[in-house]
Amino acid sequence: MIIIDLPRYPTAAKIKWTLKQPTQVNRSEFGGGRRVTILSQAPRWSAEVEYPPIIGERAVRPWRAALARLQGQANAFRLAPYENPQRVLLGSSGGPVVDGANQIGNMIATRGWYPANALLIGNFITINGRLHQVLSQAIAGADGRSVIEIMPHIANGVPDGAPIDASGRAIMSLTEDSVGWSVGPGQRYDIAFACEEAF
Repeated sequence: MIIIDLPRYPTAAKIKWTLKQPTQVNRSEFGGGRRVTILSQAPRWSAEVEYPPIIGERAVRPWRAALARLQGQANAFRLAPYENPQRVLLGSSGGPVVDGANQIGNMIATRGWYPANALLIGNFITINGRLHQVLSQAIAGADGRSVIEIMPHIANGVPDGAPIDASGRAIMSLTEDSVGWSVGPGQRYDIAFACEEAF
């Protein structure tokens, strides 16, 4: 899988994000109570992306080339689940990393943050190629360490020192092998596609 850089302009007009967390629900035929099992290895982000009209063939050429480079579902691209860049101060040691091997669950120990820096509730980070949302404010201690509550949780332990992308962009691929565009009078091009996490 190759990560393709999509053109920076125009930015998406609308992105509908969805986190699917599959569960198995069993309901009692006697008391009506239910028992829910979370399928821990199955969570996945998906998105429906729409771009504003692109006017003129010259402006749409980079988009046509990028869409062709995706080769259907074969390759991937980065997509941000926010409009404004996240402001996060990183430590001087090369950036934040996972602090300890084989961690699983929704609490992840990390190191390499700037002391007293906070990841705000609702921020996004990427660990081991997967997008995670921060569920509560996380403040780094004087040693640059912080425990972060995230969702979806980590089902397969990541190695100690695995980098954390604080820009929080998802690695996505198309959900089907066909992608294209529509064009109308005045060389008005419209591009839209559905995608999901590629890991």
